[in-house]
Amino acid sequence: MTPNPELDPRFAAAVDLLRRTGATNFRIGYSDEDDGDPIVWYAVVNYPQGNEADAGLNATTAVLRLCERVIDGGKCTHCGRPTIFDPDFSMGDVMDSVLDKMGCRYKWDAETASFVRSCE
Repeated sequence: MTPNPELDPRFAAAVDLLRRTGATNFRIGYSDEDDGDPIVWYAVVNYPQGNEADAGLNATTAVLRLCERVIDGGKCTHCGRPTIFDPDFSMGDVMDSVLDKMGCRYKWDAETASFVRSCE
């Protein structure tokens, strides 16, 4: 049986975020079922300067990890600060404040169902 991607709203938003980073192509897939459990999902993006990939035990985790790989340690083209990807639902706690002070954080915004920059 072919596994289905989760219905986590962050999945589509993360794919869109990868597109916004300049990705020219996105691919998602999973390991062959004949290889046995666990099924491993992979996500790949292509950029003019090279490719990036990551994996997880479900489609959403694979895509969120890929966003983290691509975005963490970059430089925001809008504010010039180091970029941080925060895939978690915001708790409005001290950690949110700390991350915002460390750089420009791409964080989940449930209202718009997208990842937004803290400098927006």
